[in-house]
Amino acid sequence: MKLELRHLKAFQAVAESLSFRAGSEKLNTAQPAVSRTIRDLEDVLQVKLFERTTRSTTLTDAGRIFLKHTKRLIVDLDRAIDLTRKTNEGTTGELRIAFNDFAINGSLPDIIREFRSRHPMIEVKLIDSTTPEAVEQIIDNKIDVALVTGCHPRPELNHRLVRLEHLVCIVSSKHRLAQRKFVQISELRTEPFVMGRWATWKSYNRVVISYCEEHGFTPEVVQEAEHIDGLVGFVGASMGVCILPAGNWTNAMSGVSKLELIDQPPEVKTELIWSKQRGDSRAIANFVKTLDLAL
Repeated sequence: MKLELRHLKAFQAVAESLSFRAGSEKLNTAQPAVSRTIRDLEDVLQVKLFERTTRSTTLTDAGRIFLKHTKRLIVDLDRAIDLTRKTNEGTTGELRIAFNDFAINGSLPDIIREFRSRHPMIEVKLIDSTTPEAVEQIIDNKIDVALVTGCHPRPELNHRLVRLEHLVCIVSSKHRLAQRKFVQISELRTEPFVMGRWATWKSYNRVVISYCEEHGFTPEVVQEAEHIDGLVGFVGASMGVCILPAGNWTNAMSGVSKLELIDQPPEVKTELIWSKQRGDSRAIANFVKTLDLAL
């Protein structure tokens, strides 16, 4: 016979009340069945756990030690079962979210704040990532969801549109064009450009380069940066101009000016992606629901 959870539950019920009758009532089980379960447990352990008389039931020294340690075990097991159920329901657990610069400068902070207020028991882990990295991390199950820009559809992934933005030109506040509100992309053909580092921004950079080439020139890139704040800093230092997605964050930039592009600039999508194989994840479903409510 193997030691089973029912043996431990029966032992704890009787040991804590020092009464087979009270233990049976607590378990909502007939007393003879509880007595039989305790005898089976003692046979498995080859240890006497109770001293029984017609008037009283007491624990042996071995029984007291067994109660001390199995009580912790049962508490931990009950907690594990509870957390497992809540994780399955999406009310507790962990959600790993990858993001890029466009997301963190856009709606992501508000979405995270709302999600945490709705699901305070879910631990949110934010992971700075590029679009190509995030796609592979989703497929490899290293992250749960990701906010990406310029991601080409993959059959393994679900996509949800978060934001659609047109491109604008960012110039230094001391630039010759800084006082204007609009500019044609062809007017920038002789300007030096600052762009995101190719290894991590290639999806987005291709959009910008294609836009310039459609209007007769290839941008001369003189400086690259890893993040948006680096790009804006280079522009503010008059090192070049930059093409970035329009957004509320651009209104807070200092030392630079934003110019609308006249020549029907392309739109850039920011999307939420997650694996189709994770369709049973309640945490992901709850995050998508929060995203839908926030948009």
